[in-house]
Amino acid sequence: MTDFLRRTGRRSGTGSRRGACRVCRKQRTRAAGTIKLHAADMNLPEAGNQAELQAQPLPLPVTENASTGTASQPAVVPEAERLAPAPPVVEVAPAAVATPKRPRPTKSSARTGGGKHRPRPLPVNYSPSDVSLLRTTRNGTVWMRGKTDKGRRWHQEIDLELAVTLVKERAAVIVNRTTIRRLFSNKDFRSYILTRDNYVCHFCGQYGDTIDHMLPRAKGGHTTPDNCVVACNECNQSKADKDIEEFMREL
Repeated sequence: MTDFLRRTGRRSGTGSRRGACRVCRKQRTRAAGTIKLHAADMNLPEAGNQAELQAQPLPLPVTENASTGTASQPAVVPEAERLAPAPPVVEVAPAAVATPKRPRPTKSSARTGGGKHRPRPLPVNYSPSDVSLLRTTRNGTVWMRGKTDKGRRWHQEIDLELAVTLVKERAAVIVNRTTIRRLFSNKDFRSYILTRDNYVCHFCGQYGDTIDHMLPRAKGGHTTPDNCVVACNECNQSKADKDIEEFMREL
């Protein structure tokens, strides 16, 4: 940043810079000094006054003939050719070796661990609950995706065993061989269970407005339609983490 000049004015900030860098400014100054020195040696006006430079003809150098010892001047060059700009010098760079570009991985290939590994396509008439179609990615996991209560999409990696359980218990469906999709958000799942059981407690038959896991989550149960039932508040607190057989004997 210190190689560039500070910007001045009311709207200039602490780190605002403008113009050329220090090396370029030195080159411009050195080039301008060389032009002035050359103009002074040849009694020519400076390069800035282009009108005077075109008006005054350049002095012709005097050459000496070695055989006769007399001085002679070369032929006069026409003014149009003398003032014509020199053709630009074009530098030809060496031919670069063309290197093949690697294809950018897509979203599906990035999730499966690389562009070369892609899951095999599913059969035409496949069942979305057929767990035999599931395969793991290179990381040894299965992708699960879904939506939140506000409609935002999410995805995460889970084990193959959990993915099989969620599909079997009708909480998810198979999208492809390495991905499943949750069918319910938290709010939708609660509404679905309460409506399915008609707000009736599964244990005592009274009015219920809570959801209880038949196999407790502490013992490996999951929040799926096959493992959740409606329960009243009293039965839900009494059951806690007991198995359903043990709790039904106590009733």
